[in-house]
Amino acid sequence: MASTMREPDVQKATTPSLFAAVLGDARELAIGYLERMQRESAQELGNLKHAIGRTAVAVGIVIVGAVLAGHTLALGLAALGLALWMGYAIAAVAAIAGGMILLSRWPKDSKDLDLIPEESIAKLKQDVERVKDAARSA
Repeated sequence: MASTMREPDVQKATTPSLFAAVLGDARELAIGYLERMQRESAQELGNLKHAIGRTAVAVGIVIVGAVLAGHTLALGLAALGLALWMGYAIAAVAAIAGGMILLSRWPKDSKDLDLIPEESIAKLKQDVERVKDAARSA
């Protein structure tokens, strides 16, 4: 019943008024997507800040632990009869090798830390295609 009430309005509408209505709707849609992208970017920035903070704390703890472990290993090797400098050299090589292994296993996927609102962009593309299809069929 609502569609029959609107049909006379559409028939009376002029091309410029219809075009203005379409532009108004497109403007509102674009503003909505920009707001969504802004929220998503802000969330990803928050994720990045938390990741940096956690990484900094973890690196500090690992450095202290590595220094203590290196001293322990070097002094333990010296207690077994090696020269002190040899114990420290072996501990240094072990630490370097361990660091290289950890770096090679560093996660390559940083999808949620790039500050690009992928979800909003994908949704916008999807809606643009839907509008194109509707415009072609009309």
